[in-house]
Amino acid sequence: MTNRKPKRFTAFLWHRRVGLFALILVIVLALTGIMLNHTEKFKLDETFVSSSWLLKWYGIEPEDEPISYRVDDGTNTHTISAWDNQLFFDNLAITSLEQSMHGAIGAEQFIVVALDSEIILLSHDGEFIERVSTSISFSNIQRLGMKYKRPVIETSEPLYYMADEHILDWDVITNKDIMWTEKYTLDENERNQLLTAYRGNGLKLERVILDLHSGRIFGQFGVYLMDAAAIALLWLSLSGLWVWNSRRRKMRKKKHYQKHHRNEL
Repeated sequence: MTNRKPKRFTAFLWHRRVGLFALILVIVLALTGIMLNHTEKFKLDETFVSSSWLLKWYGIEPEDEPISYRVDDGTNTHTISAWDNQLFFDNLAITSLEQSMHGAIGAEQFIVVALDSEIILLSHDGEFIERVSTSISFSNIQRLGMKYKRPVIETSEPLYYMADEHILDWDVITNKDIMWTEKYTLDENERNQLLTAYRGNGLKLERVILDLHSGRIFGQFGVYLMDAAAIALLWLSLSGLWVWNSRRRKMRKKKHYQKHHRNEL
């Protein structure tokens, strides 16, 4: 049985261990730094990210499915969609939403979109006109319909209200001869086009590379990790210099001892 002395954690061993630990981070820092130095050449500021998981990581990905209605203005047919608190006219983002959508119709003068307690008026070209609160006359809108080319609202009571031609006043009517709107299911191509409109050009590749370089892509922890990599690089430089200097002194002592030993012989 041999008696072995435990290895001492010398500066050289620590230098090697820290070097292996920091290797991946150093490679990331180097590659992203080179790319950022040549942003125009790599067209990082002109390239947009389309990866679903990365867009979701940045919060640029809808959680639910869109709610859509088809409207006919007499000349063209358009799709009105609500997706993750945004209102779309076909594939054009119109305005933000704070309430659920319960229908959309093409009335005589406007496109009318019904929410919980307000309606949104759009032109037939999809231009936003105004929001009109209905809380004074009624609330708890359940669905939207049309009669005589005028919007009709059904509330939770249920009661039925029809607007005048200027959509300023509402009168109670009976539930008769009303054409109610029905939800429209987007096909795969329509959904993908709407998803592209939802995402917009919100995430450039340059931002991803910059966040990866700084560690911010991983949140606050990532920043500290990159700070640790920078400190590790500094420590590797200093410890490497110390190890080199120590070995140099040892070699000098060894040469001096060998020279002195030869002189004695």
